[in-house]
Amino acid sequence: MPKNLEVVVVDPDVNSRADTNRALALAHFTVTGEAGYGIDAVTMAREKNPDIIVLAMEEPVARASQTMSALADALPETPVIVYSSLSDAASVRRAMVSGARDYLVKPPRPEELARAIYAVLEQEERRRTRLTGETASSAARGTVITIFGAKGGIGKTTIATNLATALCKNTNSSIAIVDMDTRFGDVAIMMDVVVEYSIADVGRNIDSVDRDTVRDYLVQHGSGVQILPAPLHPTEWGALHRHHIARVIELLSQTFDYVVVDTPGAFNELVATALESADIILLVTSMDIASIKDTALALEMLRAAAVSDDKVKLVINHSTSSNSLRAEDVERVLEYEVWWRIPHDVAVSNSNQLGQPIVLAKPYARASRAITDMAYSLAGLKRERKGFLDRVLGR
Repeated sequence: MPKNLEVVVVDPDVNSRADTNRALALAHFTVTGEAGYGIDAVTMAREKNPDIIVLAMEEPVARASQTMSALADALPETPVIVYSSLSDAASVRRAMVSGARDYLVKPPRPEELARAIYAVLEQEERRRTRLTGETASSAARGTVITIFGAKGGIGKTTIATNLATALCKNTNSSIAIVDMDTRFGDVAIMMDVVVEYSIADVGRNIDSVDRDTVRDYLVQHGSGVQILPAPLHPTEWGALHRHHIARVIELLSQTFDYVVVDTPGAFNELVATALESADIILLVTSMDIASIKDTALALEMLRAAAVSDDKVKLVINHSTSSNSLRAEDVERVLEYEVWWRIPHDVAVSNSNQLGQPIVLAKPYARASRAITDMAYSLAGLKRERKGFLDRVLGR
């Protein structure tokens, strides 16, 4: 991409705006206009028609959100990147729901601005290419399945590890699983493998890694699933940015038939990239009220980011046996169809403790059958049902 991209800065704080202008200049961008919130921002953006808009968001955020909505109406093809002193997950989510394509914490450094702007414009270019029906000449691509949920403790990692294993075992496909849980990263533990390299190592060497050498960073599970673990130390996530994640997923999707991406129960820029890179998003919820409330917010956020409902499949994981709600209640509250249900099964916890995917350890357990059926459905295959004698004899 050319370096003389044009930017409009929207920030009511004159000093903050000046700092951002300097950072953009150091990153070799041209600031063609600057304004505060409201009509001034929309008028300036229409007049300058920039490549991208960089907007400050501070408490109270209502004015910034209104301005973002007005900018989206006025210039729907122009992406907006938000920068803010607010770094909590709720603030990031508010910005993304309002239409932001990325979120940076103040003060944004020149290199951060450059990475974010180039990544967002590249995503926008791919989106336009898809809309016009054009296809870029590239390597064949596998299916990326991102496991997402609005809170922790609902069994996302259990679903991710067992789905990857079931796909590998039953579909004669090559499978990679990426542990992107930025808080805990338990895929390696649940699959009982020793971590030598992690996604952080790939990120550090991203410029020299290709679809062949990326395999050097993976560890193979006994089932055949290839694992890209999370870093052993959570602080290592700080060196990874959106373009690292996008590149890692792209390389793996050019190498494997399926790439399963496990994400944390929180939303950040890395998770946003995993969602954007996905062909299928499995949105996991449990049956408790808090999880359903958070899932409603997640659906709202995904729709605000223009993620098609066809891409998002709602999965109910009955993580406990005491559920007073029914699937029909969840559908009514969320106004969204439940695509798959995984029953409560005490064998799951025992299997996790032993570091064995339940689809291998107890293939005929209720949860195993549900996840295996889900794998067949995602692969577009019909599962052959075995009789009682076949199961007893292990055939």
